[in-house]
Amino acid sequence: MLCAFRRKKLTAVSEAHPASSLPPPMNTSATSDDEDSYRLEGLPPSRLPLYRQSIDWDWYGRQYSPPDVFAKTVYRWPAERIREIQNERFLAVVAQGWENPFYSARWREAGLEPGDIRSLDDIAKLPLFDSDDIKESLESDPPYGDFHGVDAARMQATPFKLQTSGGTTGLPRGTLSEPVAWETQALAGARAMYVQGARPGDVMQIPMTCSLANAPWLAYKACHDYLGVLPLTTGTGVVTATRQQLEFAFRYGTNLWTSFPEYLLRLAAACETELGRDVRELNTKFIRSFLGPDLDGALRAELQERWGCPIYDTYGTHEVGTAGFECTHQAGMHLMEDCIYLEVVDVETGDPLPPGEQGNLVATVFFRSMPPVIRYNLRDLARIQPAARCDCGSHFRRMSHMLGRSDAMVKLRGVNVYPMACLRAIKSDPRTTGEWICVVRRDRVDGVPRDVMEIRVEVRRTADTRAGLAELLAQRLREDLGVAVEVTMHDEGALAELANTAGGEGKARRLLDQRKTGEGAL
Repeated sequence: MLCAFRRKKLTAVSEAHPASSLPPPMNTSATSDDEDSYRLEGLPPSRLPLYRQSIDWDWYGRQYSPPDVFAKTVYRWPAERIREIQNERFLAVVAQGWENPFYSARWREAGLEPGDIRSLDDIAKLPLFDSDDIKESLESDPPYGDFHGVDAARMQATPFKLQTSGGTTGLPRGTLSEPVAWETQALAGARAMYVQGARPGDVMQIPMTCSLANAPWLAYKACHDYLGVLPLTTGTGVVTATRQQLEFAFRYGTNLWTSFPEYLLRLAAACETELGRDVRELNTKFIRSFLGPDLDGALRAELQERWGCPIYDTYGTHEVGTAGFECTHQAGMHLMEDCIYLEVVDVETGDPLPPGEQGNLVATVFFRSMPPVIRYNLRDLARIQPAARCDCGSHFRRMSHMLGRSDAMVKLRGVNVYPMACLRAIKSDPRTTGEWICVVRRDRVDGVPRDVMEIRVEVRRTADTRAGLAELLAQRLREDLGVAVEVTMHDEGALAELANTAGGEGKARRLLDQRKTGEGAL
């Protein structure tokens, strides 16, 4: 005879804090006689920290609506109502911050006491922190530092997931996600995809490996857990060869993709050269990508022409998940306003900037508790547009393209140069493949040290001639960068390993600073 399952009702959330983004307190004991769990009649309950019991799902559904409900409600709320929920959730995470040793120490050093922050209007009183502060915390109290605010008992009782930064310099920076954070990152991605047109029965191919990087996990969970979309987790070109990626896509009916622009262009070219087919035969509905500083739309236009579908820009980090996403109008990336609060601050002073000004993005995350993320200077350059209702009906604020990282800036003869600012000039000539890398070295001219930036650019095999190309690009780059640089031409594919553009793990590399590595000319 089959045993029946039973479940008791979950404890209701306090009516005093109906919009709190923080979950009801969890049992911190690693073992529990939990009578509220699912179990077979006559069998003892599990004493393990089961994931399904780690979240009050009724509470969670009230706080963070699923994609279809979100698109009809929160996404279309007026700005005043959005501000109200942000204010309530901000005060909840500030209260959490005072319980965290990393924040409480920094805030007291800044002269603050509990109760000084009374609304979102006071957010600028809280000091900024950045990845260097996190690294210092992790190194002083390994492996998680006082930043995370977890101890052995909490680690035993909570099913955490560890994700890391890109690790372009040194060991990647690890960040724990407790269950609410892990779910909400995926849910935010699912909401964005739903607004863009993803629907049950679609197939999304994810040519990124589910490793310690966050993006592929987010895409997988968004599709599988929140959209009814089949996630085709093929991994990068290192895991599944590019030709096989395309064969999988045609076989299983892939009609959605999430990937970086460099690999999307490689896939389109390989479809023609290796399969003898046009990638547009896939009838792709849309592609979720990361366009970076595509200010004149040349990169988007090229991708949309090759694939025959809309390309939607996305912004996020492994600490905050999907922070910004484009709707079908492609008029700026909507911020995920009920999940995070983004500011723009001056790169040098850290002072808040008005809408429309370029500066560093600063994130406060409403759904994270271990660790809290409160005024985290992401050091990504962008602008938040002046508030205006989008044609899609949303009042969520919008940000411009991500313009590069302020900490990747190179000071060249008194001029601040951002490697990603090379994109427009290099894409402007069809003879290039659009791939490049900036190599900075220190030469000696007449015995005087002089910093030099060489822009290495790939040229298509099909280009009729290279004549004048280096000079033309050098002129355009000087206009865009404000300083003279060297330009050298390289065969198609020659930079793939150095620039990480061959479909391998991680993002493309656009800067190699040999002054830091001590390397000679490559």
